[in-house]
Amino acid sequence: MEAIQQALIFNQKDQFLVLKYSGIYGKETKGKWTFPSGRLEKNEGYEDALKREVKEETGLDIDIVYQFFSSMIKTVDGKQVLTVAYLCRPKGKKIKLCKEHTDYKWVSVKDLKKMKLINPVMIEMAEKAMILLGGGENEA
Repeated sequence: MEAIQQALIFNQKDQFLVLKYSGIYGKETKGKWTFPSGRLEKNEGYEDALKREVKEETGLDIDIVYQFFSSMIKTVDGKQVLTVAYLCRPKGKKIKLCKEHTDYKWVSVKDLKKMKLINPVMIEMAEKAMILLGGGENEA
């Protein structure tokens, strides 16, 4: 089964890092927002894949705090995949985007709900992450 790792990277304000797709993967993704994420490479573990993908997409190194969410989702190309989400802290502040993305933002759950997302499950992930961060439903 194919799996996608998602990094919910939070800052000191309990905001999450989201990235805007450039459209490199087609018109279905162009302009939509996502958490840093990616698929496993051959013989790669989940956490190693996540750290590699975050580094490739943002230039950031991360500390993985907690794996807290998993769900089957349908991708934009119609595939059913397992998505696994991790709560993460950035080790730095300087973000350098790769060609997959054109922009980034630090957003609250409230802001996330107003954005054009790659998958609506992102809202559920962020709400659960806020509970873990101690923000609970009030921040959602």
